[in-house]
Amino acid sequence: MRKKIVSYYEAEGKDEVYHLIIDKGQYQVRFYKKETAVKRKINWAVAIPYIGLFLALFIFVLTKIPNSKPDLWKSFLDNSTITNLFIGDHFGITGNTITNGKGWTRDFDINSQKEFYQLIDKYPNLKDQITPSDYSYSTKMGVLATQQLERFYRNYDHDFTIRFTTQSSIVDIKEGNSIYVGPTKNNSPFIPFFNEANPYFKLKEDVLYFSNHPSLGSKRFDLNSLKDTVEYAIVSKYPTTNNTEHFVFFSQHDIGVSATVEYFTNPENMEVFSNRYLKGKKYFTAVFKVKGQNRTNTNIKLEMAVPF
Repeated sequence: MRKKIVSYYEAEGKDEVYHLIIDKGQYQVRFYKKETAVKRKINWAVAIPYIGLFLALFIFVLTKIPNSKPDLWKSFLDNSTITNLFIGDHFGITGNTITNGKGWTRDFDINSQKEFYQLIDKYPNLKDQITPSDYSYSTKMGVLATQQLERFYRNYDHDFTIRFTTQSSIVDIKEGNSIYVGPTKNNSPFIPFFNEANPYFKLKEDVLYFSNHPSLGSKRFDLNSLKDTVEYAIVSKYPTTNNTEHFVFFSQHDIGVSATVEYFTNPENMEVFSNRYLKGKKYFTAVFKVKGQNRTNTNIKLEMAVPF
């Protein structure tokens, strides 16, 4: 009887809610209610908006997770230290122009008010003809470099302040980590810092000298290219005072600075450069030859990279 009951509920009685059972060793009959799984249909009209909201929140969280900071920029992207971007602008003079009108004049030998008044002392007859300008100017290089750096910093949820060298002091430069983009011919205030920190490179009168290296021969790079279609560009990262660092981009025309800033904000370029040339060192100086047209770089070639 027990076997027949079991066979029944396994076959034609499988959908019965109540099952009859006769336990072994006795003849008492008992019943139990079979638990059935409740099948629920998903109401997709209600579920889809919640699924969409979950996916949107998931994507939002992913976008807020900061990217892994590249080693070259890690100290600059540290939120505990401010970054100041210094643009190498040009000091100007207000007075008569070549067209006999009143306007703004640039003299590459005059890069500060101190140098302006040294000129007046030397030529007193100019005292009533020219005055220091209330404003400076920056070339396209400043705009392009700022755009590239702003885009790069935004990827790591970080920012920087923008300053101009003609309106900044040495105290300002010592405030935090500093980036400089611009020429050396405007008597950049970053040149003394560069010379002091670099063991093998020295900048003097628009010439870069390389010497005293234990295994590499001495070299000389003339930064004053007669053409604005090809020039040398210098990139250097070095330590300075108050546990801060400088990342400088020097070139006399726009193409050098723009090309090297673009190079050192590209993740693939940075990884290759670090692995191939730095070899565990934190600081370096690199010299590039850059070619371009209409102040836009078309080719960049690394001439030498020296870590220290």
